[in-house]
Formats: sequence, structure tokens, C-alpha cells
Amino acid sequence: MNRELLELVHALSQAGDFQAALDTLVERARRRVLCDGAAVMWLDGDYLEVVASRGATAPMRGLTLPVSQMGAARSALDSGRPVAVFDTAEDPAWEQVPGEERVRAWLGVPLIADDWTLGLLEWTGSEPGLFDEDDLETAGEMARSAASVLQRAQLLDDARRRLRERADPRSGDVSRSGDLGTELQPVVREALDYTAARHAFVFLLADGTRRLYCAAASGERRDLVAKVLLRGDGTLGGSGVAMPRLTDWPASGPSDRETMAALGIERTLILPLRVDGEQVGMLGVAEPRRGRAFSRDAIRLMTHLASQASLIVERSHHSRRSAAQYDYEMVFKSSPLGIAVFTVTGDIQICNPALGALLSRSDRSLLGSNLSEFILRADCQRVMRVLEEVAITGQRRQVDAKVRSLQGDHREVRLSLALADVSGQEGGELVAMMEDVTPLKILEQERVEHLRQLREKHAQLQELDQLKSRFVSNVSHELRTPLAVIKLYATLARKGRPEKRNHYMQTIEQETHRLETMVENILDLTRMDRQALRVNPELLNAEDIVAQVLQVYEETAESRSIELRNRVQGPLPKLWADKNHLIQMLTNLVDNAIKYTPRMGQVWVAARLVTSDSDRLLELAVGDTGVGITEEEQDQVFERFFRGSNNTSTSTGTGLGLAIVRELMALHGGTVTLKSQPGDGSVFALQFPLYEEGKPSDEYGED
Repeated sequence: MNRELLELVHALSQAGDFQAALDTLVERARRRVLCDGAAVMWLDGDYLEVVASRGATAPMRGLTLPVSQMGAARSALDSGRPVAVFDTAEDPAWEQVPGEERVRAWLGVPLIADDWTLGLLEWTGSEPGLFDEDDLETAGEMARSAASVLQRAQLLDDARRRLRERADPRSGDVSRSGDLGTELQPVVREALDYTAARHAFVFLLADGTRRLYCAAASGERRDLVAKVLLRGDGTLGGSGVAMPRLTDWPASGPSDRETMAALGIERTLILPLRVDGEQVGMLGVAEPRRGRAFSRDAIRLMTHLASQASLIVERSHHSRRSAAQYDYEMVFKSSPLGIAVFTVTGDIQICNPALGALLSRSDRSLLGSNLSEFILRADCQRVMRVLEEVAITGQRRQVDAKVRSLQGDHREVRLSLALADVSGQEGGELVAMMEDVTPLKILEQERVEHLRQLREKHAQLQELDQLKSRFVSNVSHELRTPLAVIKLYATLARKGRPEKRNHYMQTIEQETHRLETMVENILDLTRMDRQALRVNPELLNAEDIVAQVLQVYEETAESRSIELRNRVQGPLPKLWADKNHLIQMLTNLVDNAIKYTPRMGQVWVAARLVTSDSDRLLELAVGDTGVGITEEEQDQVFERFFRGSNNTSTSTGTGLGLAIVRELMALHGGTVTLKSQPGDGSVFALQFPLYEEGKPSDEYGED
């Protein structure tokens, strides 16, 4: 799971309730897939309800439509896979819904958790071809990651409501009756906005009476309309649509048309609301802002909205009839999430089997136990403080903690707490949903570790890029200088003074050797990286190799007024090493020492035996009285392309010499050490292991 999906799951888990989780999902969906609108539709039987939406082309929130009339959505739900309509104008199966008149591109993916289809996540666009195959894959990943979290959020909301209803069975009916007007209000607002009317309203038949009361109203005179009682005598209508007669109310008194006209409402468009085939009310708009009558588009939209309002009323009627028969205790016991009622001090009053399985992992009852018995000491005080805050403020809170079951295993849990009054006990109680988030925490830790590794890799790549840039700059400069000298002296050898021709040719040879050394250094490092550098060991006299290297640099040292001394005193034990590599290492060290030593300074080479309890080493040291190396840079001088800050006018190079020395020593089973003080010079020591019979027991440095 990549970082964006982990962040999505984390954001949904942190949402305060189910609706907040839905809104978060829609907002993240719009940012993840380029679109003009996004929405979540929740599946309720054979209907899809728009529970969250954002954007100009998204369907209206609260809209409910039958799945059978939605071709693309039905295909996605039936197949369980993402479905895209790249151009709705060319798709004969496309079914337009209110608010989607401008949709030309559509992408939908089902929300499925535990093989149960919860609903649909959709994206819409105003231009055809907005979505592609990559968007289909991205949409599928988002839906798979979000579905289980949304299911848990819905279960939590349901559990809280059912616990309240268990304490007071009448509260369910009261809340439903009070919520009906709230549920109808978005439909009324949509009718007002999309038909460009001045007034919109819903009237319903009152239970036990023959009057219609205003359940929801919007517009300029909504307060006056909300107080009106109508007879349902069929006198309201307009735009070719008439309202049937709903009641047999006596004809005496003002008609419905006259009642509304008294409020300045005359030009109306009315559509009936039906439940189980019977008319139960009406949805209406009045006084169009543009023209004298409502358009055909307005009539078509009102037809959809009337269907939507009828479904809302129907659900309300059915829920009232079934509330008394609903087995809330069965739901409470069968919930897969741990649910409990605590006192303010943490005593467990009620809990379901899922909570017992999480905390006790046995048949032992948790009733009467205290929450602090299971929470680890490091988190206990924080959790108890949150319990007190919820009890005092009445606000919902979430808190994460580690718990220990009776068997001793530890789990990460998330407690969602809310204030409740289940038993009427003094001080109140708290209802809690406990969710095992151990896998989520593991994923979060993996994400943090992955981000840390990415940051480290990024820093390393940046450093490597800087080193390569510096290397290219150094190599360009180093190559340009000898090439310029070779070109100049080649011209002098051809046109200059004949008596100096030998000097010209000698200079050309020196610069050619310098170029050859730089190229060989680069090639050696390439071979080392490919593990293709061959080592051909043989028995060597270290004294002879040191003398050979110093002889090469005698003239250079003399020209710079540097004393070059050979302090190697023999005889020394013979060394098992590759001759060319040993010469190369000593050459690099002596060359560096001369470069960083000022005039009248000294450069020397010495050797000694180093013996310990388990090892015998031959140490070849190259020292100088040069500028030295700062302590901060001593750990970096053996890195590739690195050049210190104490450069002199004669210190040129690519920063590869010491890196090659270190890697060649590793191939020989030895090490290279450094001792240095700024202004007092440096000493580099090559330490070669000595073997009892003069030869190592295993071959090394081969291909």
C-alpha cells in the first residue's frame, strides 16, 4: 500500500463520525483523480442515495435513485469492478440524474467490504475523455482502501444510536419524526435552486387528520409557508400539471389556491408524493424568477425530486412501523467491534462479546472490571483523563492506547467515546467503541520507516549528485591543463629552439603520464564497482618498491624544494601483494604528500612491524610536513571525489587517489589509517597482514 492510500485510511479513521468520513473520502477522491465532481452513493436495498458530494457536476446530496434506472452504476455494482463512461453522449446505456446534466465523462467503482457491497464512489467531468485506464486503477485502489473503514464508521454510528434507543425505546420514534423535515429540507433547497423559483415547499398528510402540514420550506416567505395548513383539495397546480385531491375535507372556507394566494403565491408547479401507491403529500415550487411559467426542464427535474422525497417519506414510515420490533440486543451482541458502557471512572457496565474477546480472550466476564486493568501503565493516565473530559464537556473523543489481555499479549486499540445516559445513574455513563488498530499501526510504522529510508536515499542521491558534479568539474580542469601543456610543447618542439627539444619532449611525456594516471584511476574504480579488478599477488620486498617509487619523484621534489627521505630500514619480511597495486598505492600517497607540502618541507616513507596477540602486520607509512587535514574532514578524505578545504596552489587532482588506496587495501585484506593535524602535516599508513608461510590461506581479489 503506497503512501497516499495509507494517508487516506488514516484520515478516514480519524474522522469524527460516518458523515465526516464520507466528506473526507469525497475531498480526497477529487484531489487524487482529476475531475469536476465526486460523490459517494450508499446502497439501500435497490436504491442508491447520494450521501456526500462535491463539485459542479456531482449529483445532489440526499438524492435517491433506483439502481435499475442507472446503467453505468448498475454495471459497476453488478461486476464489482470500476466502470468508466468516456463520453456519455455516445453511450446508449447512460441514464442522466438531476444535477448531472453537464456530465460528459463518468467513472464509478463499487465500495466492497467483506464481500458486501456498500455503495458506489463516482467521479464526473464536464468534458469527454477526462478519465483514462490509470484513473480506473487509482479509483479501484481508493475504493478498496476506504470501504472497510467506512463500514466501521457506519457501524459505530449505528451502535451509538441503538444504545440510546435501548435505554429509551421511544427516542427512536421521536428522532425519526423530528429528522423527517431535516431530510426533506435538502430536496426543497435543490428544487428552489434548480428551477429558479422564489418559493419551494413540501406538504404532508398529518397522522390522524385530514390536513396537510408544511414539513419543509425554503425561499423568500418560508416562515409564513411553514405555518400554513392545506386541505389537499386539488386546486393547486400549474404548468400543465394538476395536484389531485388528497382529502374529502368540506368545501367551506378558502381553497388551497386562495390560501397560498393570500401569501402572494399564485404561479405554482405541484407534484404528488406517493408511498406504497397512496398519495401522502406534495412537492411544490412557486413564482418562477424567469418567465411566467416553469420550463420543461424544471418539470423533469421536479419529477426526479418528487421521487426522491417520496422515498424519504417511505423510509420514515417503514422505520416507525418496525422500530418497536427491532432486536437491538442481537445487533449489539453480533457486532464485530467491541462496544461497552463505562462509568466516568472506567468501570465496565455493559459490553458485547467482541470486547470480551479483545480484552480477556477467554470466557471470563468483564462486567465489574475497570478499564485501567487492561491498559498499559504508560497510557492509563492519558485514557482516564480523556474519560473525564468527555464526561465534563459532552464532546466525542478518540484516544489510542495499548492494552494487555489476560493472556499477556499486547494490542493497539482505538477508543471512540461519547457521553450517554443508559441507566440514569448519577454522573452519567460513556458509550465506547473499541477497535483493534494493531494492523493499522504496523502499516503506519512501515510508512514512517519507508519515508525515513526514502529521505536517506534522497540525501545520498543529492550528495552523490554533488560529488559527481564536482568530479566532472575537477576532471575537466585536470584534463584541460595537461592537454594545453602538451599542445603548447608539441608546437614548440616543431617550431621552437632546437637545443630545447629534449626539454619539450620530456615535458610532453610527463603530462602524458599525468593524463594516463587520471584515466587509469577512473578505470580502476569502475572495475572495483563491477568486482572485475584482478589481483595477482606475489612475494615482494617492500624496500625495493619504496625505493622505486621515491626515485620517480626525486626530480619533482627537488624542483619544489621539498626534502624527500627514505626511512625504510631493512631487511623487512617479504610482503604478499600485487606489485602494480602496491606501486599505485604508494605513488598516490607520495604524490598527495608532495602536492600538499609547501616549499622547504619534508616528505618521507617509513616501515615497521606491528605485532599483537593474534596478528602480525607490516606497516608502510607516508608522512609529510604539509598543511594537514582538519578533524571534520578526516572521515571523508577516503570518499570518492572528495577534496579537502586545505588546498594549495600545487594541490590538483580529481579526489580519487585516496579512495583507490582504501579499496585496494581492502582487496589485500589490509587497512589504511590516517593521523593528521592542521598545519603539522599528515601520516598515511598502509597495514598489510603477514602470513606464517608467506602466503594467505585463500585466494582473494579474483574475478
